[in-house]
Amino acid sequence: MTGFDIRERRNDIGLSQSKLANITGIEQARISAYELGKFDLSENEVKKIANHLQKIDENTVIKLKKKRFQNSKHLDSIISKRPRRYFSKTKRNKEYLEVLKNLESHFINPKKTDLKAVSFFAGCGGLCYGVKAAGFEIVATNELIEDYKAIYKLNFPNANFLPNDVQEITKGDIDKILNEHKKIDLMVGGPPCQGFSLAGKRNVNDKRNTLFEYYLKIAEQIQPKVILIENVRLLTSMKDPNGSYVSKRILDTFEKIGYKSTFFNVNAKDYGVPQHRERVIFIAVRKDLKKSPSIVESKYGSTANLFNSNSLYFTFGDAVSDLEFLESGESSSVDKYHKAVNHPEHVIRWLVDVPEGKSAHDNIDPNLRPPSGYNTTYKRQIWTEPAGTVATTYGMISGCRNVHPIATRALTTREALRLQSFPDSFKLTGNEGTIRTVIGNAVPPLLGFELAKFIKECYML
Repeated sequence: MTGFDIRERRNDIGLSQSKLANITGIEQARISAYELGKFDLSENEVKKIANHLQKIDENTVIKLKKKRFQNSKHLDSIISKRPRRYFSKTKRNKEYLEVLKNLESHFINPKKTDLKAVSFFAGCGGLCYGVKAAGFEIVATNELIEDYKAIYKLNFPNANFLPNDVQEITKGDIDKILNEHKKIDLMVGGPPCQGFSLAGKRNVNDKRNTLFEYYLKIAEQIQPKVILIENVRLLTSMKDPNGSYVSKRILDTFEKIGYKSTFFNVNAKDYGVPQHRERVIFIAVRKDLKKSPSIVESKYGSTANLFNSNSLYFTFGDAVSDLEFLESGESSSVDKYHKAVNHPEHVIRWLVDVPEGKSAHDNIDPNLRPPSGYNTTYKRQIWTEPAGTVATTYGMISGCRNVHPIATRALTTREALRLQSFPDSFKLTGNEGTIRTVIGNAVPPLLGFELAKFIKECYML
């Protein structure tokens, strides 16, 4: 677990460095230096921190931070004493649902082509959903975690899985695919980047450092027409243990194996996803095609006029305003994935009067502020703007921008799916932790669709 991972996890759950130091017994100064990439903790210390962070849930964090509540009297429900809030369907809710229905239709009944694709690090299949909807047959895929594969199989029942660990995929495995399908047109995937750092100081033995290399070795053997890599935007600033930029290593490797390549910084909201989600997309085009790598232009924006043909961004409200209104602890009568977490009453009290776009940390009354954390935590979303990035902790009210704009609760799984552009027919299985992780880590299917459709039109036809 890198320092970047630790900081992100702490911020998501609203846990301070000092509390983490108290829990683990590791000096706060050492944790701080490790998070900044200025110091390397021992392997045992990193494991200790990772184990604690993995076990901590929202209620545990609240107990750690709110000892002053231990002796307080029972707090009557503040929500039940107020007029019930509600929301109405936005004018563009129907339009957004039609976009998802169109995506679903292309996925279920894709246009018949002879275009073949392979996918690696597939997760639950968000990117693959878009690739298939764009008209590619996904002939082989790879995913390390069995629980994620189970969700993938529900939605891609004919999936042909390669060995779970990309490092265990052999030349024979790839030859078998090539012998059966003759050619592969598109290769997609998002190798994990946590083994690298912004400062370049990381454990050289971290297995994740080599996953890009395995992905590119497989690409060299397959030689598809186009290769797509999706990853977090910060990848372009990350360095390997030798101090070289990871992005340059990738581009240099593409050059050596016969591809022209570059990368593009994209935001999912520019392609119809009702969510601010920045990512980097590498596009590599085989040199014999004699075409330069490019990417689909944005289709949505913040303004629309005679000189701009883009549609307006879809908003949080556009994505979810047809769903039942729920407060903390309530459940939908028709949708098992539209169920609100039951949050502690004192947290509700902190947040109930917080306006959209603001955090409980901004409250004038100091008694209504969380005792620690950042003003990106305990923060409401904004109904009339694209949502903040859906993270794996979307169900934690203490996380980063996880509070519903109107109700006083964290996001439900159905809301997270909608904001990620998954059609309601997408199937899930497994425990809540697994489901939240795969949704938060997924490439929005609608973004995948727009990228793959452009690749098909530009390089395949």
